[in-house]
Formats: sequence, C-alpha cells, structure tokens
Amino acid sequence: MTAPLSANALAFLDEVMPVFIGTTRSDGTVQMNPIWYELRDDEVWLNAATSRAWGKRLEAGAPLTLLFVDPADQWRWAQVQGEVIAKSAEEGEEHIDRLSRRYLGRDYAFHDANDPRLVIRVRPTRVTGSIDERAA
Repeated sequence: MTAPLSANALAFLDEVMPVFIGTTRSDGTVQMNPIWYELRDDEVWLNAATSRAWGKRLEAGAPLTLLFVDPADQWRWAQVQGEVIAKSAEEGEEHIDRLSRRYLGRDYAFHDANDPRLVIRVRPTRVTGSIDERAA
C-alpha cells in the first residue's frame, strides 16, 4: 500500500538535508546510517556503493525506515516507512553526481570503478512526523 505524501511532506522532503536510513540486520538489530537522497515522482531515491551493508539488504520489497530531521529545527521531522521498488546499477554514477551537486555543489569526488553505485527507489507506505501537525 502506498502512502500519499501530503503537500507539506512533499515540500519538506524537497529540502536539502541528510536522511537517516534504518535497515534490519540478519540478527534482528537495526543499523542506522546518514545518507543523501532526492525526492522524485513521490518516491525517495537513494544511492549506495555496492560494498555498503545497508544497500545489500535492500532488495525489492525490503522494508526500511527513513528519518528526515530539519538541521535548523530538530522538532521539524518526518518518518517515512517504505519498501524498495527498484534497485539498479544503471545510472548509479550519474545519480551520485546529481546528489553531490545537490548537497555539495559539485560532482562526487570518490568514484570507484571497483565499487560501483546503485540507485535504490523507495515507495513510501507510511508517513508520520511533525511536519503536517505543525502546519495545522
């Protein structure tokens, strides 16, 4: 089931901030990582090097949680639960360059042919947080 993103959520997620991703390890514990993202067509697009453990766990249908916190106001936040709908190495390098330009204003400086990048597309299934509450 897809959770539609409210206008407030869309505006908030369009801002530039790190997102914290939570994935479940095989022993049941949760791993949290700060990562870059972009919002595209009501999906959250992530990028991981193929060597990253959190990225390896994200196969099609895998559940995950994303926590977005406004760096200027920690009480302005959104939690997005979602599922992976696609994972591909196609355009992985171009995508990390786009993310790097979004966050740093320049292309990504650490391309590694031995550790290619993956694009991971996430469909939100549940959205909670303060962004809609505070707008009311």
